[in-house]
Amino acid sequence: MEHIHTPVMRLVVGRPDGSIELLNGYRAAARNGRRLMAVSPAELLPLPDSATLAQLPGRRPLAIDSSGAGVEVEGDWLAVAAVLPVGHLRTLLPATVRDPGARRLPLFGYTAVVEHDGDLMCAALGTDSFDWWRPAHYARADLPMAVDAARQALPGNRLVEHLATCALENRCYTAQNTFHRRYEGALPASPACNADCLGCISLQTDGEVPAPQDRMRFAPTADELVEVADWHLTGDDAAMVSFGQGCEGEALTRDDTLVEATRRIRELHPGATIHINTNGSKPHILERLIDAGLNSVRISAISFSDAVFRRYYRPIGYGLDDVVACGALMRAHGGQVCLNLLTFPGVTDVVEEIEATAAACHSMGVHQVQWRSLNVDHDWLLDVLPELPTGIGMRAAHSRLRDLLPGVAHGNFTRPVAAAV
Repeated sequence: MEHIHTPVMRLVVGRPDGSIELLNGYRAAARNGRRLMAVSPAELLPLPDSATLAQLPGRRPLAIDSSGAGVEVEGDWLAVAAVLPVGHLRTLLPATVRDPGARRLPLFGYTAVVEHDGDLMCAALGTDSFDWWRPAHYARADLPMAVDAARQALPGNRLVEHLATCALENRCYTAQNTFHRRYEGALPASPACNADCLGCISLQTDGEVPAPQDRMRFAPTADELVEVADWHLTGDDAAMVSFGQGCEGEALTRDDTLVEATRRIRELHPGATIHINTNGSKPHILERLIDAGLNSVRISAISFSDAVFRRYYRPIGYGLDDVVACGALMRAHGGQVCLNLLTFPGVTDVVEEIEATAAACHSMGVHQVQWRSLNVDHDWLLDVLPELPTGIGMRAAHSRLRDLLPGVAHGNFTRPVAAAV
């Protein structure tokens, strides 16, 4: 009789000493929001080379028993998750249960991971392979020399020192690009923000979890912004500069300074893409920037449902109408509009959420939807957000939104305007 190979799926769990183990005898589980489910091979991709396996302190692994019910895995095990590299989208959360009194997890996009037929696999979807953002382009040995060259070219510019920390210590790709004078240069502009996002990566106001990077503590002058932009854009491989980085607050709060800087950068570099990453809170300021020469915007949103939007962003003095108005303004002026969709399984894939996102994209005239896994403690976020109907799954949501938005690009990374529109 011919032998039929049956693929084996095993749990990936962690020991308190930091080691990783594979367990037999349990059916691997994951979560879509609050819903526990068995892991299907159709959800899985091979774990990317640049992904990271992370043990989750204070979280025990869950599995599915023979009756299909959830069960805590016996033993002194920690749950394990994958943190995906750029260009990949999480589709399922790790199946975990919190220990009483467990601290909030650091801000990463935790993804379900299993061992399947001898390989480590993760619940993910490849979304973008834009060559500029391939990990092989980064962590080059000549980065310190490039930083020194910027220091010599722009002595006394505080942005250079700030971005040096981002590039060398925090390994920020955009900061590294700035010093290598290729693709996108970073122009962080604001230490202040008009929102208190649950997943803010530069400032956690309640102090329950450290932010992955420090918020900038000074307000760059227009001269400093223009100097860095001009130095970057004179590089042979440079194409764009962008206000609104992860190490700052909300760039639109620096209205007069950004307007002046944008006008001067546009005069120096008529063909450059001048871009802003924003929460979309101040359409009247964005319009002034557009008049000064801004030609690309990426607006971040977790949801276009007010109940979800407000509980996550905790905005001060603005709402979803302002967010949509910002996109519509840029589109009306002929610029590029990107939506930075902060995704979370069990939220983004709810049918009503998909329809609201599609309607907002139509209203804003979005050119590209950028699918990003929200970096946050998944259990904590679910504690804060309202109860939502059962979702259809992230893969189905990705497909459905593409169907609802014909002609709109889908990916992860902003392109220079000439290459994107």
